[in-house]
Amino acid sequence: MFVELATWLATHPLALGALSFLSGSIPFSLLISKARGVDLRSVGSGNLGATNVYRAMGFKAALLVFGLDAIKGAIPTWIALNNESPTIHIVIAGLAILGHSLSPFVNFKGGKGAATGLGVLAVLATDVFGVLFIAAAILIAVTRYVAPTTIICSILAPLLLYLFDYPLPYVVFTSIITVFIIYRHKTNIVRLIQGTENRV
Repeated sequence: MFVELATWLATHPLALGALSFLSGSIPFSLLISKARGVDLRSVGSGNLGATNVYRAMGFKAALLVFGLDAIKGAIPTWIALNNESPTIHIVIAGLAILGHSLSPFVNFKGGKGAATGLGVLAVLATDVFGVLFIAAAILIAVTRYVAPTTIICSILAPLLLYLFDYPLPYVVFTSIITVFIIYRHKTNIVRLIQGTENRV
């Protein structure tokens, strides 16, 4: 049944796009924090992402949220791969990231797209995902900063897709997603310049 549904969705990109955006919009961080008696929007940075979950509730909760947010990007992207068009693949992936960052369920707020973006790349470009995952782990371990790590990896993503000879739509749309993710980190960039950005 699931395979048949996935096949149907892959041939109906408008339906898949809507599903990708809506599933990406599920605010797992808020749901999990509220289940534990915490309103994530009033804690730490107030951001609905795994990093703020880590600060508010610890590593295990953050890992759970990170995994769920990644799955939100991975599943619709995996379904989209059944379509022959690379443009469909990356647009569907981008809608999941957009839904995560601008969720209609929380007044068009949300996370900044890093976890969902990694989930997308895990399916779309496994080798690029592997490079970025290792790079991110090293950068966070050395600097203890998440925001600049996310920005650097976001910039690297389209470059690596180009170098690894992925379809041009992947490179173009990932570049657009990169600009969006950097824009979502504008307050972090200000804090980095001011020297007030929090470390993990």
